[in-house]
Amino acid sequence: MRHDWPVNQPATRQAAQVGTLLAGWADASHGTLAQQLARALRGAVLAGVLTDGERLPAERSLAAALSVSRSTVTAALDELRADGTVESRQGSGTVVRSVFARTVVGTRIADHFSSAPGIDLAAGNPPDASHLPPITVDVADLLARGGGPGVQPLGLPALRAALADRHGEHGRLTDPGQVHVTAGAHQAVSLAVRALARPGAPVAVEAVSYPGIFDIIDGIGAHAVPVRSDHAGLVPSDLDRVLTEHTPPVLYLQTGPHNPTGLVPSPGRLLALAEVLDRHDTTVIEDCALAELAFAGRVRPELADLCRRAVVISVGSFSKVAWGGLRVGWLRAPAPFVDRTMYLRLGDDLGTSVPAQLLALQLVPHLDDLAATRRVTLAATVTRAVDLVRADLPDWRLTEPGGGSVLWAELPIADTGAYVLLAGRHGVHVAPGSIATPTRTSNPHIRICVDRPWAMVEEGIQRLCLSWRELGTTPRAVLG
Repeated sequence: MRHDWPVNQPATRQAAQVGTLLAGWADASHGTLAQQLARALRGAVLAGVLTDGERLPAERSLAAALSVSRSTVTAALDELRADGTVESRQGSGTVVRSVFARTVVGTRIADHFSSAPGIDLAAGNPPDASHLPPITVDVADLLARGGGPGVQPLGLPALRAALADRHGEHGRLTDPGQVHVTAGAHQAVSLAVRALARPGAPVAVEAVSYPGIFDIIDGIGAHAVPVRSDHAGLVPSDLDRVLTEHTPPVLYLQTGPHNPTGLVPSPGRLLALAEVLDRHDTTVIEDCALAELAFAGRVRPELADLCRRAVVISVGSFSKVAWGGLRVGWLRAPAPFVDRTMYLRLGDDLGTSVPAQLLALQLVPHLDDLAATRRVTLAATVTRAVDLVRADLPDWRLTEPGGGSVLWAELPIADTGAYVLLAGRHGVHVAPGSIATPTRTSNPHIRICVDRPWAMVEEGIQRLCLSWRELGTTPRAVLG
């Protein structure tokens, strides 16, 4: 998407958005703080993230968003003015001057990852593959199950059959033709949304949800219509209102431990939602990527079992139970819909890596045991982390998670963007709550992933404490 702004009236990127784009910018190996900031801004311009004609926020606002002094911002902009990266005019502010015409929109998923050194408590995946059983792939496997030339847009037949059988074991009769193996659950959700929604269309989604769904919706030019949730999941009456008023072609929701809140929907709530969805004959994307990590066990029956008229597309993944590096997920849907997603996928790639699928195939018989072990480990780590945060940061409010690896903390400030950047300077990376909302507006939450060795989690929380004390006791004018 390109912004065509008149030269004399450039649009201004909000300070919080610029702060998000520059997450992890501080790096002492690149000179003074002002030089580090100048380098980060220059990199954003060269990458096309900040584009020609775009007006930067006022220096005071940018300083507040980055938790540095205004003099640091001024010095950084002076350096950029000197080399022609930006231009300032009286009454017009500071405008980017770049030969790059392409706009790269900063995504929410990017906020889960940081290339800067430090403790990563942002990305919500297992830290490594050390908990997996021995698995290997050799040439014999490639010949026996590798699908001939290796190009299988819907996935290896053996893996599709194994996943179909797994659904069947839980009472959901499934044919392999109803399974599309994807490069992770994110791609599965993306294909499903793109197959159902068009530019300008409304997509119903939880008001606070998986950040990637908003990237997907933005990417196709659709718009998110939020549905209110409470401690038990989506509120049926509000879902009924949204479906009546907006008639969205698709609803996306999570029915495992919720990302980012950690809440698990109750069986009674799922039944009530199914009744609403059947009444409206809605198409639903049921994201079950985290379902196996509910501490009390996977909630069944799911929407795919409960809905009678509504079409339910189920999404699963190996990433959360096994390892994110496999990049193998799947969707289960009516066969004609699976074919539609295949044609969409051919515009992106020609299929999921065959070796990765063969490794995943070997893991299918172990998934239940892996999930059981992961639940025990995560429940213990989450409990310790919650206790530590409540003891050391008593003015933070935590949602008690019912599964998964995420703490959803509410801080007593209107927006956590500046605090997240300050924490990054202390060497711990977390995600701001704004990325889990449709509009990325100010949000008082942060998302902390504790699926790490305890020593790393403990040190990360201690660094969060130091950052919080600095934010609360040090005047902003000297933070830089």
